[in-house]
Amino acid sequence: MPIGESSFGLIDHKMSALVALLFIWVVFWQLKPSEDVIWWSLIFISLSIPFVIGYELYVLGDFNKIFTHRFGGIATPTVIRFGIYSNLFTVVLLGGFIWAIKRNPWTIIILIVVALLSFVGSLVSDTRSAWAGLPEALIAWAIFYWMYFKRNSTVNIKRMIVLWVFFLVSFVAILFYFGERVEKRWDGMAGSFQNYTEGTGRAGSVGMRLVLAEAGVKGFLEQPLKGVGQENSISEQLRLTVPIMERIYGVKKGISFGHLHNQYVEEAFTRGILGLLSLLLTIGYLIFFFGKKIKESKQDGSFSPWPLAGLLFVISSSISMLGEAWIHLSTGVAFYIFFISVFVFLSFLNTSANHLKNT
Repeated sequence: MPIGESSFGLIDHKMSALVALLFIWVVFWQLKPSEDVIWWSLIFISLSIPFVIGYELYVLGDFNKIFTHRFGGIATPTVIRFGIYSNLFTVVLLGGFIWAIKRNPWTIIILIVVALLSFVGSLVSDTRSAWAGLPEALIAWAIFYWMYFKRNSTVNIKRMIVLWVFFLVSFVAILFYFGERVEKRWDGMAGSFQNYTEGTGRAGSVGMRLVLAEAGVKGFLEQPLKGVGQENSISEQLRLTVPIMERIYGVKKGISFGHLHNQYVEEAFTRGILGLLSLLLTIGYLIFFFGKKIKESKQDGSFSPWPLAGLLFVISSSISMLGEAWIHLSTGVAFYIFFISVFVFLSFLNTSANHLKNT
């Protein structure tokens, strides 16, 4: 009997997670790389972001076309995944200034350039979900550096402040350069939301997400224990969205997507209460774990950036899941597990190092 598409997707989903865990176990828990190796690896890997932008520019021939081209092909990922990927590196690389300033000026320059290129990648993706996490990351890292300077004098504070100010000025300049695109996306979101609340015009991307979320909640309430099942997701979406679309937009037709564009509703809709609780408990535990490691780091005076980077990754990912069900995909699961494991490893590494130093 041939394997079904939904079953194949489930196997692919689980296998991607297992491969990611195996890779992490070998690279981090067996080889045990140093912090220098980790930071340089992150910098090197993030160079894939300008490569994707450059490839898109080469293929399309016009920079402005990148915003409307949804990527996807031999050399580039889908635009949403690319945006989330770029946003992650922006968030994480902001924590590398103390490490870089202890090395040499070229390391600092490279870190700043790569962090700014990652930010450009997030903006070029032109997807609002990819921008989640940036505001709170800037605030959290600013607090982190302020507390570090207050307790430590191991780095040149004046130089550090100059570099941070330079980065922020460059960051704001890039944001203003792409301001028209950001404003357009914001206005589109606001207009689509207004159409949904007033029942006028067309649905738009936000309107369709809200319709799907409403249908997902309704489907969950109909089958709260086990959900509708992944294999029935499309047909149930089409069934449940018809009356919602007719009520709000006066159009008697159903809509469906590969997922509900909301990870929490997607879990409840397809897997029921256990699927939703599994996701929420995982996120809750990760927030608790990294929060505890941040507190330990503060108490021993080390102020390691890794627990905070892990916490920011969890928070920004959780926010982005309100607009996308990206860990519904096999690549999304591998991506999430990989970076969570990296931050867990580095948080433990920092704790062990400080314990040995104190003893």
